[in-house]
Amino acid sequence: MVFYESQRYEEALESFKKSAKLFDGADQKKLSKRAEAYQYCSKGYMDMLAADFLEAIRGFGKANVTFSTEGFSEEAKQARTIQAQTQGELAKEKARKGEFIESARLYESAGALYQTTGLEMDAAQARARSYVQRAAAMESDFDKAYYLEKAVEEFKKGKEDPTRYEAHALYMRAKALISARENVKEVIDLLAKAHEKYNKVGNTSQTEKVKLLLKDLTEQVKTRPAEFGI
Repeated sequence: MVFYESQRYEEALESFKKSAKLFDGADQKKLSKRAEAYQYCSKGYMDMLAADFLEAIRGFGKANVTFSTEGFSEEAKQARTIQAQTQGELAKEKARKGEFIESARLYESAGALYQTTGLEMDAAQARARSYVQRAAAMESDFDKAYYLEKAVEEFKKGKEDPTRYEAHALYMRAKALISARENVKEVIDLLAKAHEKYNKVGNTSQTEKVKLLLKDLTEQVKTRPAEFGI
């Protein structure tokens, strides 16, 4: 445990292996299984450090099952927490590769694991990121807005600043309404709010996009008012 707690995982792994055999030989099955579970954790951390997140997830998953089966509930909870964190790391990797749906699934799973450990804020933040990834996977502006709005709800539950995603949601909702030729006044209101929130987070490129969209909308209404019910 000294090796494990000081992050000397290779040495910890070897010691846990020996410990498991000695406990097993002394007919201490429960303690042997506990040492076995810590082997999985040690290997899991080694895989994390090597950025082999999938193997790390499997390792912490095995540790969780072994700890739980033998009644080591606190250690099982710790294994689940690290498993959830590792799934979050793999989700980021998938997102960078453009695998948004797979990223969303990993965040969803991480959220479920956090929920079982009582980490409500972490669970909400993971769910929020899952919705962000689903939004990224959508082609329709309506769908993007829907998932971003869901993400904002979860970010608020997780006590994380949702301003950036609120701005994106407002922007996408406005674009969707423009495409549907619906409620110009609502569109202008949405764009004004989006502009304010983009300014708040310092996203100058998006504030410019909002300005251009508003300018384009004004021109469309002037030249084709009937299409907008005016």
